[in-house]
Amino acid sequence: VLPYMLTGIRLSIGTAWLVIVAAEMLTGGVGIGFWVWDEWNNLKVEHIIIAIFVIGIVGLLLEQFLLLLARRFSYGNS
Repeated sequence: VLPYMLTGIRLSIGTAWLVIVAAEMLTGGVGIGFWVWDEWNNLKVEHIIIAIFVIGIVGLLLEQFLLLLARRFSYGNS
């Protein structure tokens, strides 16, 4: 049961990360999403590309951490 739960958590964390960034774009204030939106309005493409890489790297780190955690648990009876 635990490996299936960890798979569900991995999938939901990825979706949650995208929703958080999108919500920051819409609500403004602080965060990477707001920064992307602000740089888009200022037409600073190089900053937008950096932000896209940062968003991707954070998502990849979250995925790798949860994958490492999932590997610590057995998927079979052996």
